[in-house]
Amino acid sequence: MTEPRLIDGADENDGDGPAADPRGWVLPRTVSVSDLGPLADPISEHNGQAVAVRPLANHPGWLAKLYRPDQHPEDAQRLDLLISAPGTLPEADRAVLYAGTCWPAARIHEPGNPAVGCVIPTAPEQYRAELRRGKFGERRFVEIDWLAKSDESNRGVGLPPLGLAGRLAACRQLTELAAILESLGLVYSDWSFSNAFWSPAQRSVYLIDVDGCQPEKMPDIHQPNWADPLTPPGTDADEYTDRYRLGLLVAKCMTGQRDARAFHTVAASPWENQPAVSEVLLDMLLATDRERRPSAAQLNQALNGGPYLRTVPRPTRTELPPLPSAVTATAVEKPAPEPPTPYGKKPEPFSPGGWVVVLVIAVILLFVIAANH
Repeated sequence: MTEPRLIDGADENDGDGPAADPRGWVLPRTVSVSDLGPLADPISEHNGQAVAVRPLANHPGWLAKLYRPDQHPEDAQRLDLLISAPGTLPEADRAVLYAGTCWPAARIHEPGNPAVGCVIPTAPEQYRAELRRGKFGERRFVEIDWLAKSDESNRGVGLPPLGLAGRLAACRQLTELAAILESLGLVYSDWSFSNAFWSPAQRSVYLIDVDGCQPEKMPDIHQPNWADPLTPPGTDADEYTDRYRLGLLVAKCMTGQRDARAFHTVAASPWENQPAVSEVLLDMLLATDRERRPSAAQLNQALNGGPYLRTVPRPTRTELPPLPSAVTATAVEKPAPEPPTPYGKKPEPFSPGGWVVVLVIAVILLFVIAANH
């Protein structure tokens, strides 16, 4: 693997000089807590590595993400690398990264603690929507969790139906962001339902918790239903772990299914205008050699209608995970169709009352026959 571009260009803009950030605030790359001014009440507490996330009262649209005090000493250097990373990108990729993530803008420090936290932008308002539950509604950020549900589920809470076009648009942007992270040599690892917001109206996504990215590898924290079968427990997550989890997330979002049915739907190749999408996803999810999983850029190319050159053996249906027991039972218990009847009409079942009439007639006939003898 080549040395990450993030490391190659990290010292171009390091130091405490101001950084021109297109998101609307020019600030030094390192700031003290007092430099930020008053902090408003937390909007989130004790979530992951953060003790709290608090709005900056004097700088609307910006947040201070404050870490637990047990962070590793090298976190300060890692944050500085992340803050500098966009400067190593082409202008178009830099714009995509800033628009689609809460990329850190500055490291917060204080005496004795070089990594108190970081300054990040607030997610844009377009990622909020009114979610209805019965007679009650709540305006909140819409997690990508909803993209991995059916159109019927979305309509049930007041979200517009997606259709294939809506799912494609969101997954294209998601994989574009993943490809940029991969080009920087960064491991994200947190591809899941809770770490991205989704805008049904704009058909876009917004990645959060990106300040946890690490170069090349990072501890693989267990996530239920997102475990990579080829990353053994106790080993680090790397770019190949990211590829599996990204493929799993896209498969669920594209199909609107959240369990093994997503795999089976992908294998059925339902997207006629994007024939390579199924091929790339199956290779990301079922490849037996983790280092031969397709890249995020290859998945993004397939989602945009581009070609895919397979370099691994074609997966077979026997490699798909088993369907949930409820789905299997339903399929097994479904009765076989009855043979057709003349004119396509089904015969009516004979009722118990009909048998009584037949019995009465038979008894009468017996009496008549006996009387005649």
